Amino acid sequence: MEALSHNDIKDFLAVAGDFLGADPVNNSVHLTGVDAALQGRLTPITLISLYDNGSVVGAVTQMEGRPLHVAAMPVPAAPAVVETLRGREINEVSGTRDRVEAFRTLWRDGGKEIYALRLYRLEDLTVPDVPGESRLATPADDDLITEWWIAFWVELDGLPREEAEKRAMDSRWMSAGHVLWRVDGVPVSWAGSTSPVGGVSRVGPVYTPPEHRRHGYAAAATAAVSQWAYGQGVDHVVLTADLANSTANSVYQGIGFRTVSDWSEYSWL
Repeated sequence: MEALSHNDIKDFLAVAGDFLGADPVNNSVHLTGVDAALQGRLTPITLISLYDNGSVVGAVTQMEGRPLHVAAMPVPAAPAVVETLRGREINEVSGTRDRVEAFRTLWRDGGKEIYALRLYRLEDLTVPDVPGESRLATPADDDLITEWWIAFWVELDGLPREEAEKRAMDSRWMSAGHVLWRVDGVPVSWAGSTSPVGGVSRVGPVYTPPEHRRHGYAAAATAAVSQWAYGQGVDHVVLTADLANSTANSVYQGIGFRTVSDWSEYSWL
């Protein structure tokens, strides 16, 4: 197989856009990253199209501050991708498990898997019967959502607050839908979703403060933001869940999310 690097996002899309768009569920991270780059909200640092006998068969992308993403890289293309990237500093890779494994075993020794993930697609939404109501977040909710976003990263990755603040602020201005679940007017849970790209919205993060957990609020917020996404005209609502969090996986399955594929995020940091 052959790998071709691109320096311009439009040139990359001209050759790989149709391929990525043909499977928007599995390629959602690629598509949302490229869309953000087109809008100037993210900076692409790796854009690779992959060929077999002259036909486009895959792609690899990386946005500044994000892992190298290989969900659209065929396993047999891993050697060509590794050769193309030699000399570059690649410390994290994400994507479907088989493709991450194919890349990381050739890239270098060491490192560890930091997330074992499962990609889900919403099939038949079951709206949970939970006290409260949802509403779309407004600019007046920015401080609350940012604080909860920081808490989400601190809890998920065990990050120091300063590092979690950087991640939250990096994401805060991303075009997306945010839904708050409220009980008696008090916000008790939050779910975000990417704006539609390629007919797909990707739910996340979902966060409920510890004092409000075990009441079904996360399920309610996730269902509500999924309804928001459908209202934007998407064909598919997807999300990824950490397999180490059995509670979250059970919540998502309970409202109608079904397994698409297993994913991995690997790091040498």
